[in-house]
Amino acid sequence: MLKKLLLAALLIVFGISAVNAQLTKAQIDKMSRIEYKIKMNGDAIVGVRADGKPNNFGLPSVSSYLKSVTTSPKMKPDWDLTATFTPIGCSSIYDLCSNGSPVTIWQDPSTPDNIHIVVVHAPLGDGTTFPTRRSKYYFSSDRGTTWTFISDVPSNIKSGFPTINGTSDGNALIANHCQDGTSYQITNVYVDAFPGVGSFTHLYPPGANSTTTQPIWPRVLTTTNVSLTNKFLILASQNGIDSSHKIINTGMGSTPGTWGPWSYFAGDQAETYGLARGSDGRIGVVYKNNDANNPESYADVWFMESTDNGNTFTTPLKIFDCNFATDSLGPVRGVGIVYAGTSPKVVFETIKQTTEGSFYPGLPAKIRFWSPILPGSDPNKSVVIADTTMVGYHPYVGVNDVMSSMSRPNIGVSADGNVLFAVFQVPSDYVGGVTDTTTFMDMYFTLSGNGGATWKRPMKINPETPIKDWRYPSISLWNDNSSTMYYANINVLSGNMPGSYVNGSGNGESAEPYVFVRLAIPLSSVSVNQVSNEVPSNFSLSQNYPNPFNPTTNIKFAVSKAGLVSLKVYDLSGKEITTLVNENMSVGTYEYKFNASNLSSGIYFYTLSANGFTETKKMMLIK
Repeated sequence: MLKKLLLAALLIVFGISAVNAQLTKAQIDKMSRIEYKIKMNGDAIVGVRADGKPNNFGLPSVSSYLKSVTTSPKMKPDWDLTATFTPIGCSSIYDLCSNGSPVTIWQDPSTPDNIHIVVVHAPLGDGTTFPTRRSKYYFSSDRGTTWTFISDVPSNIKSGFPTINGTSDGNALIANHCQDGTSYQITNVYVDAFPGVGSFTHLYPPGANSTTTQPIWPRVLTTTNVSLTNKFLILASQNGIDSSHKIINTGMGSTPGTWGPWSYFAGDQAETYGLARGSDGRIGVVYKNNDANNPESYADVWFMESTDNGNTFTTPLKIFDCNFATDSLGPVRGVGIVYAGTSPKVVFETIKQTTEGSFYPGLPAKIRFWSPILPGSDPNKSVVIADTTMVGYHPYVGVNDVMSSMSRPNIGVSADGNVLFAVFQVPSDYVGGVTDTTTFMDMYFTLSGNGGATWKRPMKINPETPIKDWRYPSISLWNDNSSTMYYANINVLSGNMPGSYVNGSGNGESAEPYVFVRLAIPLSSVSVNQVSNEVPSNFSLSQNYPNPFNPTTNIKFAVSKAGLVSLKVYDLSGKEITTLVNENMSVGTYEYKFNASNLSSGIYFYTLSANGFTETKKMMLIK
């Protein structure tokens, strides 16, 4: 299946010839320890070397790919999926899609066939000031098989950094920030009249864009029902003010809407924050701290929650403490949040940095996960779900869009609430660019079937060839599933040139296409967790626990020789009820979480078969 995934290459012509040059480990080691600082490039962030030297480190100019050295082998996941890649029909030379972890795709829970995407677009020939930069809205009514361009939002004003959510009646809610021909930029919010129609009502601001209060870089969320007084919530920040992030939640009483005052919290600017809603309507906010008045809290992660549709929030809870006395790993840009039922689930990057605001994009980084269900106490509950032991160590070099060796995670949940998905970026083994020599990015994906307590080994999900720059993956907060298959819906930029033209124009303009990626994950990949990779002395099947059970139980088994393994369930008459596992598995010890919610009470048998070994045990379901 993995071969099928890797062969499912997106057929975009990219004529380029390879060279057989190679970076040395000494070069990689030197480049990985160079310090960067974050600056603004218009409304985009850029990483610049603290020593003032060019970002390309004096690498030789290349007209093709340059194979680099990594310090860890590639790791093969112990699970499987199938990926389908569909261009949505849009490309852009403005290819810095987000300053953080983007939120650009929304699948409608009430009508799963409907998937909505919003992207930033600037055409070829738009130069480096991008006067015709627009936010474009695309719609699919067949779960991403085909896509239709609906409209620019808005149609006649320069806009950027769009984000999307949806109303309870299935209409797209899009926010971005716009420039109306003056020096003013401000968050704007629009809601469609019907799904996929493109008849947008301008909700915010209630007047002209020209105002002294200019919050930009928004995240937007709807409350549970458009009939509520409080319908929408905006999260945004001001350029250059690192302690004035703003949050707003009021009702849209009439067109263009009535809105309450902004409130403040000490976060970081430019999309280092996220919004999500629980099944009971509670609203969660996660953000990276950047309190200049409190260096001890720099680069920490905080969470707060509202149970009254955003009128009030709990006192912020620190869920991660960046410890500058130890590894100094903390978030620089990427944070994401979703709810599984009423439980918040958060992912964030942790990158080597300093209290002065510098970071090291070439050093090893980690992706972490937090939820209140994890053991321990805050701010020490979070767990690592990706590091160099799982994906290898791949340093990031070149045009710096404030990336690192692991960055910009996003998180989503399955429709039944049982599975969490996380997607993030990892530098590949290839660099390119004639002038601005830069690392190509890969896209990695992982999942958890137990609320985030354990996670699968991350899998690279983009094709091996042609080499592309897979950046800014955004996963729908809600994702459909069937009784046998889970799906994850992703919008991603698949660049021809590595790094952004926004921050590195030396290689010239390139129309970078947006791609919709639909992942199909079989139930066995979700339910089977490898608990040990040590080689067992024999095949074995353990007694399920708990037993009796209602409605879930765990079945542990050992595989002493790689090969085809099947695990099946039978009723008392010997009739096969379901196949839990039927796939090639590597050696190790595994555990399957069996959900029998669709079965009636009674005695059942489960049988493990592998390499001539067969064993059967009895279990009892009591409802």
